[in-house]
Amino acid sequence: METYDNNQIGNQQPVKRPGGMTFFLILSLINACFQIFSAILGYLGAPMMKEMIETGQFEEVMAPFLSNMNGEAMDAFMESLNITASINPTYYLFLFILYVGSLVGVLKMFKLDKIGFHIYSISQICILINASVFVYPLQTVSAFTSDLLSAILFILLYYLFFKRLEQINNGNQEGNI
Repeated sequence: METYDNNQIGNQQPVKRPGGMTFFLILSLINACFQIFSAILGYLGAPMMKEMIETGQFEEVMAPFLSNMNGEAMDAFMESLNITASINPTYYLFLFILYVGSLVGVLKMFKLDKIGFHIYSISQICILINASVFVYPLQTVSAFTSDLLSAILFILLYYLFFKRLEQINNGNQEGNI
């Protein structure tokens, strides 16, 4: 795999990461860290939340916060909580592993290591598959389309950034011949 990590190419300038790529990598880094934290909380808290909902404790604890909601909003909120509580905790375990993979891919892409793109892409595809197995069947309105579009957008952007770096790399090598 090629690495463009600021190595000198011949006598030319070091290859630098495009600013747009840095921006999207920072967004991906923030997302991966947030999702890792969320997956840990989901894995540890899902069984407890399910028990609290089933025994009615959740409504008692949350009553002061939920008192301003009208009946329709309250029903929708409780339905979404029931769906969240019915998600198999294995989903969160897989999500944790996959987002760690995504984080590794992002960190490698920060170093302009092309293998990071592949790790990130595979992780994002597996995250969609994981949600398709555990979450989307439980929802009345699926978020699959928006999740798919955002994954495709980021994968495509990173692909284009690395293609641009290859063009720069090839242009610098041709100038040294």
